[in-house]
Amino acid sequence: MTDEQKMLQDSAERYLRENYEFASRQNALDSGHAIDLDRWQAFSDMGWAAMTAPEDADGFGFGLADIAPVIESFGYYLVREPLLESAVLAGGVIAAASETAKAQYLPGIIDGSIIATIPQRNTAPLTIHTVDGEDRLRGDLQFVPSGGTASHILAPTKHGNQNHWAIIDLSQSGTSRVVYQSHDGRQGAHISVDQAYDGSCILLSGADADAATDALYTRAMLVAAAEGVGAMQGALDSTVEYTRQREQFGQPLSSFQALQHRMADMLIQTELARSLVLAACRAWDTQAENASTLALAAKAKVDLAARNVTQEAIQMHGGIATTNEYKVGHYFKRVALLESWPQHRDALIAEFIQRREA
Repeated sequence: MTDEQKMLQDSAERYLRENYEFASRQNALDSGHAIDLDRWQAFSDMGWAAMTAPEDADGFGFGLADIAPVIESFGYYLVREPLLESAVLAGGVIAAASETAKAQYLPGIIDGSIIATIPQRNTAPLTIHTVDGEDRLRGDLQFVPSGGTASHILAPTKHGNQNHWAIIDLSQSGTSRVVYQSHDGRQGAHISVDQAYDGSCILLSGADADAATDALYTRAMLVAAAEGVGAMQGALDSTVEYTRQREQFGQPLSSFQALQHRMADMLIQTELARSLVLAACRAWDTQAENASTLALAAKAKVDLAARNVTQEAIQMHGGIATTNEYKVGHYFKRVALLESWPQHRDALIAEFIQRREA
């Protein structure tokens, strides 16, 4: 690990430990604030938004394996701000665009003035229609994660037989959104677009857009998997701490062998998932031939393991885990949402089987 990577990892762990305790997260959530703007700015000031940006755009140029521990920290501390969607995912598409587009949007991604997000995989693309002699960009993007807090959205777009990626400024006329609270504490949205089209919003077209789509959603799977591992670790640590403190029959719960075995199984599942995710991230960074297949396997494994671990954590905590004031239930809520991001686990498994058979 380089000095820069170690510094990034240490700064993330230290800042989140000291400034993102669960009580303050819940206070911000209960107050109705979609994100904490001071924390968002701190994320950018510490260089987190530049983690995977190219070095020629003032980024660090890190791969996913380099930043996997940082992503895990986001899962561990239940971070609500959409830094990963904006900097790692949307920023990755922008980094593959023209020099003009990179110069226009990447500085805003890095300094935090642009909050970008992406839609679910297999979302119906926007389309270009001619109405009364005017080209218009139209469509509905349903269930956009963090769509309620985003300033921009990257949207798949189709014109004729050609695919594109467009970036839409959500402050412009011709866009609207219906914001809703998702059960993991974030603000999703249904976004509608109906605006004049002049081509300036297009980032990538044709084969470049198709390649960017495959890369984007593979990266999204790996980011979601790494965050899921962080949530698993958080649920496990909370369970170990709770069983040491809670007594039954005059002994701490942690002294009972049956519970020790269950926590040992939680640990094994967490470590196996972490190893698989790291291997998949390294395969992606080195452009290994089986990188996308490994990403499918890693995401499917984490989805199943994270559900098992967080459910076990709830059972061993008892009723307290189901309350909104206790964090264990929030780990379950987050991994339940990640199970469908960027597409559902069943679809991942079906695609994995199809590739293996091919």
